[in-house]
Amino acid sequence: MATKIKIVTTKDFLEVTPEGTINMTTSSQLLLDIAKAEYHPVDYDLLIDFRDTEWNMSAVDLYQLAQELILHGDTFRRKVAVLVLPGVNFDSASFLETASHNRGFEVNAFTNFESAIRWLLSP
Repeated sequence: MATKIKIVTTKDFLEVTPEGTINMTTSSQLLLDIAKAEYHPVDYDLLIDFRDTEWNMSAVDLYQLAQELILHGDTFRRKVAVLVLPGVNFDSASFLETASHNRGFEVNAFTNFESAIRWLLSP
């Protein structure tokens, strides 16, 4: 069976205020709008590429993002790879991964593009 993967970069959905903080309400909605397809049910997995961004999201922001993905998981196949830089960004992505897994949603954090793609292609 062929696997379709939609790749989204942070430039596509992340809105930052003039003060430099992330507008989570707008950013979450933009991500969900991008994740939705024109046809339902959707038959693709999602890769979100944060490598071009300093990811300074609080635990509350990450928890909220996980909750939004879970609430709207039927807009794609409920499998999301999060691609980040090592260090603090990976720690935040790992928290997002854990918050999502605790709710039965497949989100995995990666620092390597090829590893993320292999995971998405795995059954």
